[in-house]
Amino acid sequence: MRRKMLYELSENVTDENLRDIKFLLHNLPKAKMASATFLEVLAEMEKTEMLGKDNLDELENVLSKCSKELAYRVQKFKKASGIKNPVYITPGQQEENHLPVQPQDVFMPNMSIAETNPEFSPVTSSLPIESMDTDSEKLQASETSPANEIDVDDCYPMTQRPVGYCLIINNHIFHPSTNLRERKGTHADKDSLTEVFQRMHFKVEERRDLLSSDMLETVKEFSERDHSKMDAFVCCILSHGEKGTVLGTDGIPVPIRDLTKPFACCKMLTGKPKLFFIQACQGNNLQKVWDEDGTEDDQFEYDAERAVLRSVPIEADFLIGMATVESYKSFRHIKTGSIFIQELCKCLQLGCSRNEDILSILTRVNSRVSAKELNFYCKQMPEPRYTLTKKLVLPMD
Repeated sequence: MRRKMLYELSENVTDENLRDIKFLLHNLPKAKMASATFLEVLAEMEKTEMLGKDNLDELENVLSKCSKELAYRVQKFKKASGIKNPVYITPGQQEENHLPVQPQDVFMPNMSIAETNPEFSPVTSSLPIESMDTDSEKLQASETSPANEIDVDDCYPMTQRPVGYCLIINNHIFHPSTNLRERKGTHADKDSLTEVFQRMHFKVEERRDLLSSDMLETVKEFSERDHSKMDAFVCCILSHGEKGTVLGTDGIPVPIRDLTKPFACCKMLTGKPKLFFIQACQGNNLQKVWDEDGTEDDQFEYDAERAVLRSVPIEADFLIGMATVESYKSFRHIKTGSIFIQELCKCLQLGCSRNEDILSILTRVNSRVSAKELNFYCKQMPEPRYTLTKKLVLPMD
C-alpha cells in the first residue's frame, strides 16, 4: 500500500514541485539529483534512511513546503496506516517539559536544510512545546477541516440516496462513411467516471455508440424520468466534437444546447444542479507551448472534426465542464483515456473527500490539465461554464 501511495504521488508531481523537492533535499547526491525523477528521488531517500516503511515524516514535511495537496495524501496514508505524526522538539526539551516522548515519535530537524531555509529552523528551548505550530499541524487544520466549514443553507442539499442519475454517453466506434477514428481509450474514461460517481452515490448508466438521433432521444428519456427523490443529475459525453457540438456515431453534430435543454424543462430538477462533463474537441486549433520541432507521440489522439461556430447558452443551476476552450482540440491517450476526464476523476475523488465545492475542484482540474505538455509540445485548457446558484459539495464515501 505504501508503494502504491508513493507511485500515485509521482503521478501528480509537477516539474515545479520536483524542483522544489530537490532544493529542500539538497543534502542528497547532487549528481544524481540533477536529472532524477520523483521516483528516483524517493529511492535515494530510502538509501539514506530518510524514507522507510514507518518513516514518512521527512517526505511529508518536504511536500508541505511545495504542495499542500501532496502532503495531505501522505498524511492521510499515515493516518489510515496508524503511523503517528512526529513531535518537533530540540535536544533537552523533553526534560524541560517533562513530556513522555518516545524516540520513534521525535523528529530532529536536519541542520543543513535549516541553514538554507529558515522555515526549517528548529524551535528554541525557551518556547513551551504546546505553543509550537508545526507544519504537520498546519496541514491538518487547513486541509482536513472542512473547507471546510460550509454553511449548509448556502449549499445544494445532497442527502438523497441515490443522489441522482449519472448518464454516460460513450461513443467509441463511428460509421465508416464518416471517416472518423475509433476513439481508443474511451472505455478507460467510462470506467473512471463510473467508479467515481458510484462512490458519490449516483446511479450510473452507460449508453454506447449512439447515432445523433439516439443521443437526443436518450437525453429526452432521462429528462422524463422520476427525479423527485433525487438531488442532482449528471451527464458525461465522450465523443468527437466541434464548436458547441458533439458528434453522433453517424458523424452528425448535435448542439450541446439541445442536450441540456430537456433538463432545463424538467420540473423535478428545478432548483437542482445539472452537471454535464463533455470530452470532445471544440475546434481544430492546437494550443502551442512553442514552435513544434519534435515527432508526434502516437499514443495521443484528439476528438475533433469540422469547426462551426455555435453558442452554448444554459439556464439556471447548470454546470458544463468542457474538456477544452472553444476552437481547440482536446487530447485522449489511446490506452489510459483522455487527459481531461482522468484528471477530473482524480480531482473529484480528492476534493469531494475533503468537502470541497465543485468550482474549487474544477479549478484544480484546469491547473493540472494545463500544466501537461502533449503532442508536438501542445497544451490543453479546460473550461467550466456554470449558472449554479449555490455551492455544490458532492458526497463521497
